[in-house]
Amino acid sequence: MYSADACLGSSCRLDKLRSLNDVLNARVVDEINGSQELLMLTSFARESNEYQFKKSLQDRISDVASWRWVLEDLLKRLVEAIGSLRYEQNALHTVVQRIRDELNCHSREATRPGAMCPLTDKVEKAIVEEFEYLRSQEINFQKLIIELDKQTSAIEKTKKKIESDILNKSQSIFVDETCANKDYKNEVVQTKKKKGKKGFPVARWLKRCAALKRAGLNALCNAVITRHQVRQARVQLSIAAQAYASKVDAVLRRRLCSNKIKLQDLIWQREEAIRDYTLLEEELVSAEKTLIATMDHEHIVEGRLNERTKRPNYELIKDDVNRKLRDEQTQLKKNGKVLRNNLERIINLQNELCKAIAHIDGSAEDLVQVINLDEQRVTGRQGEQRDSSAIPSSPTISTLRDHSHVQENRLSVIQEEDEEYPLNY
Repeated sequence: MYSADACLGSSCRLDKLRSLNDVLNARVVDEINGSQELLMLTSFARESNEYQFKKSLQDRISDVASWRWVLEDLLKRLVEAIGSLRYEQNALHTVVQRIRDELNCHSREATRPGAMCPLTDKVEKAIVEEFEYLRSQEINFQKLIIELDKQTSAIEKTKKKIESDILNKSQSIFVDETCANKDYKNEVVQTKKKKGKKGFPVARWLKRCAALKRAGLNALCNAVITRHQVRQARVQLSIAAQAYASKVDAVLRRRLCSNKIKLQDLIWQREEAIRDYTLLEEELVSAEKTLIATMDHEHIVEGRLNERTKRPNYELIKDDVNRKLRDEQTQLKKNGKVLRNNLERIINLQNELCKAIAHIDGSAEDLVQVINLDEQRVTGRQGEQRDSSAIPSSPTISTLRDHSHVQENRLSVIQEEDEEYPLNY
């Protein structure tokens, strides 16, 4: 409202207006200065906050990227470890299959453990020990395959956890980079509040990353140890199996050579026994002829004595002729008795020789069976194919059979002749 005095130009009113204007001007200047200062502070705070935000965001991205790189390198090594464990698992399956082939083809078919049961010696024990060792190793490697499968599954679980964490970190880096580079001036921000995800403290996040790193390193260490143990088991199996095989081959060849020598010795003993039997047979024929001649002569002496008893009674005297005939008769009876005893001794000795030859034949047959078995074992263990139907008969067997046939013929002839001899009167 303007007063009348103002219109009239009163100096008092003008002074009041001037003072009011000066006050307002001072207030305007102060307001402008405060506003400019506020704008400068606001701009500086915005720039400072933007710098701090980008710096902390870059530090966060760097931390996440460094952990992602660590986990990616660990993941790469775990993938290689899983591949190596898969390779070792396939190798173990191959080893188990080879052990089964060794047990089925090499041991059961070629070596044939227990073929001489219940008889046993160093060779049979070595063969059984080799068979039992291979069977125990088959069971151990099957258990090792199961353990290796469990170990591989555990490492794959750890790998999946690390892969998931790497994916989360990649997404987090992508979101942070988008947040740093995107212009949100025209962005429509939803004002409605939702229940947001609960954030984790940085210390907990670092603890989780360190736990994943430790789990990956432990899995990698376990994979390396398991692989080393599997390779060591394979090498140990190869060395031990070769040692058992060398031992069996050595004792098998040694017994084969020793049995061949024993068989030759038995053949020599049999030939010597047959030669002794032939000599006894010749001596028996000679002794029987001598006994027959003695008996004939005794019959002649008895005939002479009976003839001299036909003399007249007064001529029946005990003269020198009669006495010599009696003495000769007594001597002939003694000689006949000695000859009969000699024949009995010769026959008993021939029977003992027959028993010895039969025992030698039995031992030789057993040795031939063992030699054939060992030869088949050696041939089978060397991997050579041998047709059992095409195996020629051993000359030793044919020789023994020929000797046995001749011996039976000789014994039958002698027994038939013994029945015809009039040894008792």
